[in-house]
Amino acid sequence: MRNRIFAGAALCVLSLCVLSVAHPVLAQSATDQLEAVAAGGGLPTANIGIMIARVIRVFLGTLGIIFTIVVLYAGFIYMTAQGDPDKIKKAKDMIKNGVIGMIICLSAFSITQFILNRLLSAAGAGGSISSIADQYGEPLSGSLGAGIIDSHYPERNAIDIPRNTRIMVTFKQAINPASIISGYATSSAATDLNADNILIYPTAEGDGSKLAASEVLVTTNDEHTIFVFDPVPLLGDGIDDVNYTVALSNDIELEDGGSAFSGNYSGGYEWTFEVSTEVDLTPPKVVSVIPRSLASAARNVTVSITFNEAMDPVASTGTYAEASSGNLTNIEVLDGSGNNVEGTFAISNGYKTLEFTPVDACGEDPCGDTIYCLPGSDDLTVQAHAASLTDEPPQAQAVGVSFDGLVDAAANSLDGDGDGKAQGSSTDDVTGTDDYAWSFETTSEIDDTVPAITDMSPGIGDTFADQDADIEITFNVAMRSSTLNTSNVSLWPDPWYEFWFSTRKTDVADEDGDTLYTTAQISHPTMVSSDDEGWMYFPVVTRGVKSNAQICMFPAYGPDESGTGVCDVTEAYPYCCDGVSSDEACPTSVEGVDLPDTSE
Repeated sequence: MRNRIFAGAALCVLSLCVLSVAHPVLAQSATDQLEAVAAGGGLPTANIGIMIARVIRVFLGTLGIIFTIVVLYAGFIYMTAQGDPDKIKKAKDMIKNGVIGMIICLSAFSITQFILNRLLSAAGAGGSISSIADQYGEPLSGSLGAGIIDSHYPERNAIDIPRNTRIMVTFKQAINPASIISGYATSSAATDLNADNILIYPTAEGDGSKLAASEVLVTTNDEHTIFVFDPVPLLGDGIDDVNYTVALSNDIELEDGGSAFSGNYSGGYEWTFEVSTEVDLTPPKVVSVIPRSLASAARNVTVSITFNEAMDPVASTGTYAEASSGNLTNIEVLDGSGNNVEGTFAISNGYKTLEFTPVDACGEDPCGDTIYCLPGSDDLTVQAHAASLTDEPPQAQAVGVSFDGLVDAAANSLDGDGDGKAQGSSTDDVTGTDDYAWSFETTSEIDDTVPAITDMSPGIGDTFADQDADIEITFNVAMRSSTLNTSNVSLWPDPWYEFWFSTRKTDVADEDGDTLYTTAQISHPTMVSSDDEGWMYFPVVTRGVKSNAQICMFPAYGPDESGTGVCDVTEAYPYCCDGVSSDEACPTSVEGVDLPDTSE
């Protein structure tokens, strides 16, 4: 009977544990009110949940001591029974029941210990899910990466931004320009800011000091996915560094009329950056190209050009089509006869890399996506044109709302020869004074090499990772920059909280200038410290990433879980999940949010 009482007591404790966490929101609300009343009456203000949990801990500890004494006493009876069968049976029964009681007690203690830690955390004595999220989360930030925003410039918390910078935002879906440009609904030529939905202001002064509609010139690309905001007055004051806030309202609409900000990110988006006292008068330069000059490349190569700084996306992106009157000519791809190759230029990699996609479909990759090819067995030339200059070079002369050549985020014209001076473009139709041009030849072949991940940092299952260091994912070949976006390369906390991320890439070339491979970087806020329970984070790379030859990553070759081998993927097991091959797409959800679909 005594042992049954002990076991029953332990089960009661377990029931109390379950009841104590059944309604955490109501419990939190109740304890908040009790604490307020207690404080007003001079009573103790300790969290009632913590007090209960502490009582439970003492009670269970006492039960443990009692069960230990019972087992020791039973052992004493057994050792002194001297062959008496009744005493031996009694001792065995006591030991058996004591062990059962101990197991129940220890189980209850473990569960209660876990609950107590959570209760202590909720009261500030440790880190609960909600308090950790409050500590590490950044309000109105999650739309970058996880939500509607793929990239923006200046970046979050950037410093030393010049006073004459443009502010640029890239959305993942087409946006209704009227929700960003004032008057656009009645005239597509409108350029004033919709100052109700886009707020730009000195952080310390609040949104009451926001730039007015007429103080910001707004331009957008043809697809209405990229918007450029050009403040008419210089930002800052020229004396002290000034922190600015850009806030995007949740009234911004998709082109189909739906809300751009929804679900977990329905509040909108905002970020800050610091403006220096300087004006940027340094022209942009080219740092690398693919294919390199005079190279021989497969005809499905992606032509790309990377600059040393962010470029104005409206002046550098667009389409060339023979039947179109609004062709992009600021950068051109010419065939061996000097004719423009039809296709589209897109910008990525933090507005630093331009890539050209031709219109000639020439095959499919392993995912069934179309591959587009340049003219085969031909000599091609790429020309990146500098913009015309104002009377104050390197500043470029605006042509309407844009430019007749490539300019950086501060409207400085391209420095094609890299001498540090912007000289603009001449009237020569072939090449200008400061244009940048290179040539290469194509073969008739198609490069079908499937990209693979060769290294990751942190590795699979690593602990004590650097809280602030970028996540790095290295591929075995040069990758197509525009596919290394936040839809295909992402980072998720588990459990989820307001968390942003953005992607960039670095190409590594040999001494001849041929790009050997690409490393993708995922930037993110400070991750939860191991001192605060060290939450799990999940980098996800979908098969939407493509090589520079437009081949998707399928099967998903990559490091195995040991970090010393290769994930053994096959056509039957084409996915690699935490370093283990799988015939099903990797798990695509964490607590509170869905991850990108790795089967697409």
